Amino acid sequence: MTKTMKGLLWSLALGLSAPLMALEIGQPLPYLTLDDQHGDAHSVGHELSVMLFTRDKAGSDVASGALAGIEQSRLEQAGIVYVADTSVMPALITRMFALPKMKKQSFLTLMDSQGSATATLPFEDGKVSVLGFEGGALTQVSHLDDAKQLKQVLGL
Repeated sequence: MTKTMKGLLWSLALGLSAPLMALEIGQPLPYLTLDDQHGDAHSVGHELSVMLFTRDKAGSDVASGALAGIEQSRLEQAGIVYVADTSVMPALITRMFALPKMKKQSFLTLMDSQGSATATLPFEDGKVSVLGFEGGALTQVSHLDDAKQLKQVLGL
C-alpha cells in the first residue's frame, strides 16, 4: 500500500469516527425525507416553522400528550412537524406496540428508524425539543417536559 493511499484511508477513518456536530442557531435544517407511522414518505424542507423532536419514550409521551386530538391539517397550517428518532426502540416493540398505537393518532409522526437523519438535532433526555425555523434556518431551541406547557407554547 502506498503512503498516499494509507494517508487517504487514515483521513477517511478519522472522518467517520468523528462525532456529528449538533445543529446550531443560524444553521439550515438538513433536507429530510422520513416515513410516517403509516409508511408514507414525507419531505421536511424550508417551509417548516416548528419541529418537535423526541428521541426517547418520555419525550414521546410529552409530545403525544400535547398533540392528542389535534388534526394533522391544523399542524400543517401552523408549519409544525413532529419527528421521532425510533432507532433505539427494538424492532419487535415498534411493530407490535408502538406502530399500532401511533396509527390511531390524529397527527403524523415522522420516524427516523435508523437514527442517522436526526443525529444532529438538539435534544435532552426525557424532553421534547422544540426547534423553531425561519427560512429553513434554526432560530430557537427549547426543551419541554410538560404536555400542557408544550401545547400552550405551540398555540394549540
